[in-house]
Amino acid sequence: MKTIVCSLLLLVTAGLHAANVEDWLKNGLLHPDLITSVREELALTEDQQSKLNAQLSEARQQAEPLEQAVKEQQKALNHLLKDTTTTAEAASAQLTKLIEAEAAVKQLQLRTLIGVRDVLTPEQLQKAQKLGPPKMAAKSGAKSPVMAKAGKLRAAVEALGVPPTDAMKARGAEIEALIKSGDLAAADTALDKLIEDSRFKELEAEDEVVDFSKFETGSADLESLRQRFEAVQAAGQEIISLPLMRQMIQAKKAFEEAKEAQDADKVGRILTYVEGKLKEQ
Repeated sequence: MKTIVCSLLLLVTAGLHAANVEDWLKNGLLHPDLITSVREELALTEDQQSKLNAQLSEARQQAEPLEQAVKEQQKALNHLLKDTTTTAEAASAQLTKLIEAEAAVKQLQLRTLIGVRDVLTPEQLQKAQKLGPPKMAAKSGAKSPVMAKAGKLRAAVEALGVPPTDAMKARGAEIEALIKSGDLAAADTALDKLIEDSRFKELEAEDEVVDFSKFETGSADLESLRQRFEAVQAAGQEIISLPLMRQMIQAKKAFEEAKEAQDADKVGRILTYVEGKLKEQ
């Protein structure tokens, strides 16, 4: 039977919920990775492994939209706080929305951890609580350099304020699989390659403001613009370069403004710029 899938998005969120989870783990609940670390000692049955896989798969699916909601509400609150005209009432109302979004994540975390616990027999639970922590501590110590490096890259992506592209997700999943398999050397090599391809260090430089008026309009009838937009949208999911993602964010903002103003020529120029940038990658 394959190794239990334990990469819970809801257990590796951006630090917003860590304190509660840690408290729960100290009071008898078990992190899925802990169960994986002692699965041989627990002698899990095929039925138990199947139930765990099903629970964690369902939790991951539910976690993604909930986490996205938290990020959106946090972003909205940050925007209000930067606005000097924002009243205390408006900020408080937005904070309430953020807290409600976080609460939904916490509820899912708690239900999932209890569900994982309930799959084990009392004897297995006692054995996991005794044998798991030492193994997890040793494993964490070995992983820490790789995880620290991955954390910096993740933080850089999150700082852009947009979801990672499909290409970045795929590369990240490959690295995560290597870490779980225990091949930390290969994971570190793959992570170094991803960091190089992402041009992570170039983010330190200021991004130049693009003058989109310098670019040709290209095909600017509505159908052509729609097709061009869909093409660059699909191609954008292959982006790995973080500086390029930052440039695409600038283009997207200008695109939305041009679209709102119904300026087809400007939309065409922005698409020409984006098409050129995507060909360079």
